Amino acid sequence: MARIPIILLAALLPLVCLSQTEDRKEIPPPAPPVSNLQGGWDNNLANSQAAQWRDANTNAPPDALMQLNWFLSELNARIGNNNGELKSTDKAQLGRIAEEIKTTAPGSFEQHLADYYLEFPSKAAFADLDAANKLAPERAELLAPMLSKAMLDGDAAELRKWSAEMDRRGGVTPPLKAAAADVLLSVPDNGILFTNGDMDTQPAVVRQVQQQEKPDLLIVDRRLLADPSYRERTWRQAGATGPTPSDGPVFAKKLLLSTSRPVYFALSLDRSWLDAFPGQLHAVGAAFRVGAPDVEDAAALARHWAAMKKPVNAGPMSRNYLLPGAILLRQFRGRNDEANASRLEHELRQIAAATGATQDLYSLGILQH
Repeated sequence: MARIPIILLAALLPLVCLSQTEDRKEIPPPAPPVSNLQGGWDNNLANSQAAQWRDANTNAPPDALMQLNWFLSELNARIGNNNGELKSTDKAQLGRIAEEIKTTAPGSFEQHLADYYLEFPSKAAFADLDAANKLAPERAELLAPMLSKAMLDGDAAELRKWSAEMDRRGGVTPPLKAAAADVLLSVPDNGILFTNGDMDTQPAVVRQVQQQEKPDLLIVDRRLLADPSYRERTWRQAGATGPTPSDGPVFAKKLLLSTSRPVYFALSLDRSWLDAFPGQLHAVGAAFRVGAPDVEDAAALARHWAAMKKPVNAGPMSRNYLLPGAILLRQFRGRNDEANASRLEHELRQIAAATGATQDLYSLGILQH
């Protein structure tokens, strides 16, 4: 057997050592998770990012920030998969990650923030949020939660503070701002608007507070109605009479009978809410008017549609435009208004192409050729 000359071996040894060093070089962690408010609404991307953060945590020593990023990426993916809701299996998985954070850094900002999301919207959740805010008030992860807390508490000063911070620090992506403008355009100043989650609630609140748009509009985050104090205050602000009802769709049902203020639902409201009002939802733009039919609904829809921005890059908020658009198209066709029908059909094709809904519109007969 030929032997490697000692001189050659000496020359190769540094290269071997260098190769081994390079093999041991740490792989950089994935990009920080992007929240739905900042454009992280692509479910495939969110699920891929969650898998990347899981692998990164598996292959690295315990680190609370890395674990929190894993938690938040899993949260984004699971909420996106279920229209803003967390199933029991989702909560169980997130709970396991939260326990890892607690083991790594008990009492840390990361632990309190993870517990906030797990316990939301309970009082315990907001106690954890307060603790996280005291530990690191400058952290960007606090922006949306603290705005929710200001809504829960009915604290006007905190609403101004945190909505301003979200504006200043880019907490809401421009397409969601445009979608929020369309929602506010579609409801009257004296209305009551029920919203579903962060993507439709927070951009609307930021715009309302920072631009003083529709200042008398009462925006109700339906998730926060689980809190008795928020529910009681909302009932009172709505000018409703009688005892405060429980949360859920029954709250809005009772409200319709107890206030003179018009009630509206965001198009993105949870399906269980929409199903509870058969025959009472009337598309008037980027929102439903709730109640008995009104001869003015069709004109309001046409007027608002013409004025709305209708961004095609706002994820699920863009897809929501297809419903009022389809209703308006049916109205145009029903009165043989071919010019407006043709223009609207072209617009719906553009929205559908951007949101992956073209085949759905053909299946439903909205697009015919």
